[in-house]
Amino acid sequence: METKQFKKRITETTNFNWYNSVEFNITFPPLNLTQNFIGLASFHKFLEEQILGWDKFEILPNEFTNSKNFFTSVKQEIENFVESYSTVEDEFSLDSYLRNLIGSINSRNTDVFTYDSPEIDFLLKIYQYDYTSFIGAFTYFIGDLNQNINNKKIFEGYLTAYEFKSKESKLTERANSEKTSLQQLKNNFKNRLPELDKQLVDHLKDSSDKYDDYAKRIDDFQTDKEKTYSDWFINTKGEFEIFDKDSKLKIEELEKTYKAKLKLEGPATYWSDRAKKLRRQGWIALSCLIILVLMVCDSLNELLWRTPEQIFTSYFKGDHSAAIRWSIIYITLIAFLAFCIKAISKVMFSSFHLARDSEERHTLTYFYLSLLKESEIDPEEKKLIMQSLFSRADTGLLKEDSSPTMPNDLVGKFFSGGK
Repeated sequence: METKQFKKRITETTNFNWYNSVEFNITFPPLNLTQNFIGLASFHKFLEEQILGWDKFEILPNEFTNSKNFFTSVKQEIENFVESYSTVEDEFSLDSYLRNLIGSINSRNTDVFTYDSPEIDFLLKIYQYDYTSFIGAFTYFIGDLNQNINNKKIFEGYLTAYEFKSKESKLTERANSEKTSLQQLKNNFKNRLPELDKQLVDHLKDSSDKYDDYAKRIDDFQTDKEKTYSDWFINTKGEFEIFDKDSKLKIEELEKTYKAKLKLEGPATYWSDRAKKLRRQGWIALSCLIILVLMVCDSLNELLWRTPEQIFTSYFKGDHSAAIRWSIIYITLIAFLAFCIKAISKVMFSSFHLARDSEERHTLTYFYLSLLKESEIDPEEKKLIMQSLFSRADTGLLKEDSSPTMPNDLVGKFFSGGK
């Protein structure tokens, strides 16, 4: 389990605050080190870092295997501890359980090293030099002095470990040689000081001059950019204000046109459909008119060329009653047909007239919308157009038929949406 997952698991425990704030110490006797931890998450992170650190060593003596395995096993024990007692809320019980676990851990780390301790670096160098000396140094650190001290290499390991602990190691050089070398370095350093001081002063002077020049160029650059930005901002602001104003006007015009379109779209569709209906009605009336005229012509033909024999016989015998009777019947029929022809002709002309009027109103509606889009319409012109669109249509049947104008208040209500 990674530390990130371990932290998430802790947040799911019953007593989260205890797991996040409990304090305990882990001791490492070979290092004379006592590590303090606050919260199990910090201890888990430490263990994870130690495991990863030990895994990075390509060559590792067997004596360090216990250290590597120690951190792996303790990490598993900590994770098992959280899983086992995650539902326990009583802090005294948790303290007792953890105290037992920490006691067990501290009792097993008598030969445990951390991977990043100076002792590990020191021991690995000894290991590369001589394994037997490494054993002596290693046993010195862990306190196991039961090794055969009569062995020279083991004794050298003891001695080097002691010198390392005393911070006075003479593994590679003698003390006098180090003192001589240090004195020589000291003398060389003193001899170089005057020259270094001169170089420092020259460098400071050169840096000061360059700084002044650089600061001046920065100020000039800043002034130039501020002026450029100011000019650009003023121009852009003016252009944007003009654009914003024009855009708002355009949007208002489009909204006005769209609202007018919504208001007039229904009437325009109605007039288009009515024009088609009236034109179809006119053609039907024309067909009926033609049929009636043909009927009159046919009856006249029948009368002239096929007069009933009874009329001629009775007429020449001096009896005019039959001729008069048939004449009255025919005149009545002709009068009725003439009346029908006149009525149908009126319907026909009225239909064609109203169809043409509806087409003109339909065209006038879209013409009015195009005027709204392209230019501003004077209120009087708008009033005239609306009167033309919504006035009563002349049927074409009456001589005195007129087209009254629409009341002004009704026009106003139409454009205001009935408000």
